[in-house]
Parts: sequence; structure tokens; C-alpha cells
Amino acid sequence: MIVGGGTGGTALLPILHEYPEIQVVGVADIRDDAPGLQLAKKLGIPTANRYCTLLEQVEVDIVVDVSGCRSVSEDLCARMARKPVELIEGLSANLLFKLIDERRTREREALNRLKEQEALYKIGIMLTSSESEDKLLSTILDCATNLTHTPAGTIALYDDTEGCMELVATRGFSEKILHQNSWGIRGGGLTEYILNENAVITIKNLEEFKRVPVDKLLKEGVRSLIATPLVADRRIIGILYVDDFVPRDFSAKEESILSLLATQAAIAIGKMQLYEKMKRLATTDGLTGLCNHRNFVKALRKELKRSRRYGHQLSVIILDVDHFKHYNDTNGHLKGNMALKKLTATMKNAIRSMDVLARYGGEEFAIILPETDREQALNMAARMCQAVEQEEFPGEEKQPQNTLTISAGVATFPADAETEEELLEKADSALYLAKHAGRNQAVLYQDE
Repeated sequence: MIVGGGTGGTALLPILHEYPEIQVVGVADIRDDAPGLQLAKKLGIPTANRYCTLLEQVEVDIVVDVSGCRSVSEDLCARMARKPVELIEGLSANLLFKLIDERRTREREALNRLKEQEALYKIGIMLTSSESEDKLLSTILDCATNLTHTPAGTIALYDDTEGCMELVATRGFSEKILHQNSWGIRGGGLTEYILNENAVITIKNLEEFKRVPVDKLLKEGVRSLIATPLVADRRIIGILYVDDFVPRDFSAKEESILSLLATQAAIAIGKMQLYEKMKRLATTDGLTGLCNHRNFVKALRKELKRSRRYGHQLSVIILDVDHFKHYNDTNGHLKGNMALKKLTATMKNAIRSMDVLARYGGEEFAIILPETDREQALNMAARMCQAVEQEEFPGEEKQPQNTLTISAGVATFPADAETEEELLEKADSALYLAKHAGRNQAVLYQDE
């Protein structure tokens, strides 16, 4: 379905209508005299002045918004969020329009250009339907090497936290290149050169290229390449490379196609990264990076099921920072957050790789200890209390015990409880006993 029957919609409609595998199910425009609406009526395609009315009347998989209206865009985004429908709008719609417009120009110039434009259109559909980052990157690299007829290629993404590039996808290279999976952006290097140019870079013969060192690529057998930065919303996403193992003159058409693909790819990768970030935020605590309460309970349920199946014991520790309200009131919440981060690092160092550490509440933490009995769990909790007591925290001398400490309660399946609710309740009961026994200690659950 096309929203907008002006210049963009009028240009898109006849081209999309030509494809037998695509069915244009409707065109909407507020103006009755819009040329796109008149053309749709001639082609027997449903029309409406209100796109929301048309959406209720037809089944649609993709909505292309070329209305150029911000309020329409915002409303469509809200509607599409509740439906399994792809929305192409804004920069993506402009890009789609430019690609199709270029295709029409190429048709007039030469019939053999048609295949490249069809490929680019299909790539756009493929990129928007990729379900994972790995699949998305693989699709981009396959398309890039196929469209430029190159035997090899790579994608490197920029890690803004570390300030380095990370190799995330390769084609046509030996496995040894994967061992050099990250590198810094050094002054006078090829990466900096590509990013500074902010355009497609073509090197016809690396052996004759003298602007920056390319020794590592020469060792891999690369003799020519095209590289283009991946940029979305003025943010560097990474670099897309296609490579050949012989010197080669790349055509202007190949450079242009790769540039168009890079624009689509950068937008798709940026959206995928945002999606992955939101998924991580949904399962992790934003301050400490540990799994959150909801994810912890889910993990505990899974581990309990496994323990029942194989007859293993499983222990849970619930820990609480002693007098943490006093620490926050005395030192401020900023130092309080810093203390929680340092506390997290201390506890991570004390647990095993198989254990699950989570932020259970404000200043409460919890640990799942698979295949661990009561005494082993108590020893682990006691060592953790000791490790925290020995760690230095800013402002801890103002605490009631002159140091920042934690208390811990321990409960074990099946000795103390059969379900995750009972296990957590009894570990919390043991924590209560540890608090009333003087804090800075670990206590086992005991039946009253």
C-alpha cells in the first residue's frame, strides 16, 4: 500500500504494479485530484482519502509512506508497531524512490541496467526482514560481493565504547583472518583514511597504493578493493569492504551500487543494533549490567527444572548491602551507584562461570549456584562477605561498622524448598537472620 499520491507515489505505482510478485493493494491521498489516485483508479487499485480507512479494508504486508507529512509518519509508526507490517518511510522511502527513479533512467539508457536495480530493490526487502544481526550481516555481504562480482569481502563494525573496529563478517578469506578480529583506528592508517573520506574508496592495485600502509591486506592476498563507510544518522556504524585477489578497475556502476547498498545496510544495521540493545535492557540491570529480577527468576526456574531431572542440589544466596541507605544519605547517590558497580565486580570475581548473579532489588543481589549443597553455598556466601569487607569503597569510614559490608542468606533445593518461590522466600528469611545477628555474615536457612 502506498500513502501519498503526489510525485513520489505516482512514480512508484506503475513500477511496483509491473512486478507480478508484488500486489499494490491500495493508494491513499487526502486530495481527490492527486495524480497517484487517478492512476490507481485506472489500474483498478483501491483508493481512499484516509489511509486508516484503507488499512481496515485491505490486507497489507508493506506500507510505503511517500506523503512527506510528519504527522502521517508518526501516526503510521504508531499503527505499524501494533501490526506485523513493514513500514518504509522517511530516508528509507526517499532511498527507495531514488533507486526506482534511477532504475527508470537506466531503462531509458540501457536495458541491461534493469537487473541491477531489481536486485537493489529486493535487497531492501531482504534487509528489512532479517531476524538477527548475524543473518543481516551475511545478507549484506552476499549482496555486496554478488553485485560487484568480487570473490571476497568483509564488514567491520565500530565499537564506540572501546574506540576500535571489530570484524564481524567475512567472505572468501581463510579462517586466520578471524584471529585479527579487532583493531584500533590509528592515525595514518587505512581505516582512518576510509572514514575521513566519507565516500566510496576504490583501490585498483594495492601494491602501487602509497597513501597509507596496506601490508596486512597484501599478506591476505588482496590486490584491489572497494570500501565504503556505513553511516546512519551521522553516526559511524562501520565499514563495508569488497575485495579481489587481482588488480582490477572497478566500474562507476559498481561503485554506485555499493554506495546505495551501504546506505541501506547502515540503516538496517543501526536499527538492528538498537533492537538488540533494547533486548539487553529488557533482561539486564542498567547500572550493574547483571541480569534483572525478572530474568533471574526465569533462570532459577530453568535451573530448578534441570536439578529435578538429574537429581542435583541447587542453592540460592540473597545478599543485601548493610546500611546502604545510610551510605547513600552520607555520600550521595552518585557514589552509591559507584559502590554498587564496584560491589558487582567484587562478587563476579568470587563466583564460578556456571553461577548466575543478578541484581535482585535496589541494594539486594541474588546468586543461583547449580549443583551446590548447603555447606558449599554457605562457604561461598561467607567468602563473598569477606571479599566485600576487604574491598575499599569511598566514604565507607562513615558507615556504622566503619566499612561497607554485606549480609547473606542461603537456602538449598531440595533440603529447604521444592519451588523457586519457596527457595527465594527461605533464602530471604535467612538473610533476615543474618541482619539481626549483627550483619556482615552469611546464614543458612533453618526450620523454626
